[in-house]
Amino acid sequence: MVNITFNGVSQEIASIEEFGLALDRFDQHSEFELWVSIPAGPSMCMLRNGLFSWLMYLWIDDDADFSFSSRGDLTQTGDISYTLSNGQVDRYPRSWCVDNDRCYQALAYFFVNGGAKPNWIIWQES
Repeated sequence: MVNITFNGVSQEIASIEEFGLALDRFDQHSEFELWVSIPAGPSMCMLRNGLFSWLMYLWIDDDADFSFSSRGDLTQTGDISYTLSNGQVDRYPRSWCVDNDRCYQALAYFFVNGGAKPNWIIWQES
């Protein structure tokens, strides 16, 4: 069972098929905050604003906290605003953005691989 939180609303999803259907529903929204969390394990977050999305990977345990954020085209300049589920607006560099479809693929990989970080995304440790 994996916990999915979409714009502050949580649900448990058991299969990749069910997760795929959920992603199809989420994709109908141009702005969102999406968390995928493995019980007692890592979490991955996708923030989306239209064509711009980025990922954050978090691993927290008793010994250390690790966080990583995606990197896209580092020649891109400027920032993108993302509205979080609590209404807060955060700005992150456009160079952190990854194509929406690649974000969905990364989330699906995370889901089926028990919280593994997709190595085909460029990550920067925070």
